[in-house]
Amino acid sequence: VYKCVFQTNSWGSPRTTSYNSYSQEMDDIILINDLSILQSQSNSGGTPSRGQAWAKNVISVGGVYHYNNLNEADDKWNYGGSTGPAQDGRIKPDMAAYYDGVHCSDADPGGYAGGDNYTSFGGTSAATPIVAGHLGLFYQMWHHAAFGNPGGGATVFDSRPHNTVGKAVLINSAHQWTFSGTGHDLTRTHQGWGRPDLERLYNLRSMHLIVNEDTPLRDQQSVSYQVDVPANQDEFRATLVYIDPAGTTTSTLHRINDLSLRVTAPNGTQYWGNNGLLAGMYSTSGGTSNTKATVENVL
Repeated sequence: VYKCVFQTNSWGSPRTTSYNSYSQEMDDIILINDLSILQSQSNSGGTPSRGQAWAKNVISVGGVYHYNNLNEADDKWNYGGSTGPAQDGRIKPDMAAYYDGVHCSDADPGGYAGGDNYTSFGGTSAATPIVAGHLGLFYQMWHHAAFGNPGGGATVFDSRPHNTVGKAVLINSAHQWTFSGTGHDLTRTHQGWGRPDLERLYNLRSMHLIVNEDTPLRDQQSVSYQVDVPANQDEFRATLVYIDPAGTTTSTLHRINDLSLRVTAPNGTQYWGNNGLLAGMYSTSGGTSNTKATVENVL
C-alpha cells in the first residue's frame, strides 16, 4: 500500500557473530516482500555485527574513514566499522561507504532552521544511507529505462525490477578501494565489494546484460549467456545475486538453494565466482563452484 521500493536501517539487534533469528527474519521479510533493504553492519571494529546484517538477502554496509578529504590514498577501515566474514564464510559486508565527516542538512529534530547543519555524522549509520541514496537513484534510472529495460511505469514502484537486480547492479558497478591480501586494512571483508559509483553505473548503462529473475532453473540445470566485450574496455564484471529462503540457525551453512557463477573466456580459461576475490581485487582463474555465497562475482 505504501509503494515502497527500498528501506535503509541504521538500527538492529545486539551484536553477534552468528546467523540468528533476526537474520532469518530479515531474509524472510525481503523474500516475501521483494523489497531492497539495507542494514548497517555496526561499529565494533571486528566481526560482532547486528544480526540483521548477517542475512543473505539484505545489503549490509560497512564503513571506511575518508578523513574528510578527496585523497583516496589515505582512506582506511582503521578498526571502525564491523566486518565479515559471515559465520559460514560468506563475504560481508556487501558494500561500504564513508564512515566519518558526513554532512547532514539539518540537525534540528523540531524542523528546519538555517545554520544548524550537522557536519560530523559518522559510523555505519552514516555509510548505510549513503549507499541507500545510490540505490534509490538506480531505481529511478530503471524507471526511465536507462539500461534498455522496459521501465516506463506510472511510478518507480510500478517499474521496479526484483530487489536482486538492484543489489546486483549496485555491486557490479562499485568502486573498489585498492587492497592486496586478507590482512590488508581495506581487505574484502572490510569493504565488501566497494563503494557505490554512480558515474560508472551511468557511463556503462548501455553495456549491461541484466537478467531480472526471468530464467527459472530446476535442480542441476544451468543457463549460459554469450557476452561480446568491446575492445579497449578496462574491466569485465559478472555478478550473480539470488534470493534465498531463511537459513537454519543451527547449521554451519546458511544458504538453502545454490546457484553458482562461472565465466569462460574466449580462450577457454574459466573463472568461478568469488575465486581469488577474498585476497585480491580481481579474480584468479580456475577454482570450484562456490557453495556458500548468494552473491558471486567474476571481476
